[in-house]
Amino acid sequence: MAKLGKILLFPLGLLAGAGGGTAVTFLVPAAPVERAPVTAGDARFVTLGALLIPLTIADGQLTAFVTVEPQLEVGEEDQEGVTARLPLIIHAVNVRTYGAPLAAGPDGRLPDVKRIKAIVVEEATKVLGRGVVRSVAITRLASP
Repeated sequence: MAKLGKILLFPLGLLAGAGGGTAVTFLVPAAPVERAPVTAGDARFVTLGALLIPLTIADGQLTAFVTVEPQLEVGEEDQEGVTARLPLIIHAVNVRTYGAPLAAGPDGRLPDVKRIKAIVVEEATKVLGRGVVRSVAITRLASP
């Protein structure tokens, strides 16, 4: 009988934990998320086009290539200037990604999307200046 009690203890503990977690989600209201108001026509997205990025691990070994299509969110007033400087941004991102370890996963064949996004933000900010790039969206990610 004691052995049966030990066997049932684990599933009963799981049920109690799951039931408690579910009860908390229904009984405790979620905190409201405050966001800055965005007016219509305020934000524009400028695409950098398809960028071929090498995936390397920390020791510099090439594991794969990935095609990424980032888009920069900018203000309506900055769209024309950003579009005019796209070649400089693409060049800066290409130079930076060819020297950075961007591979993830156990075999190094998955892209580190957060790191790629951070590089695009940093390089676009260097070219355009602070406050121009609001965010970056990766709209396409594929292996060639």
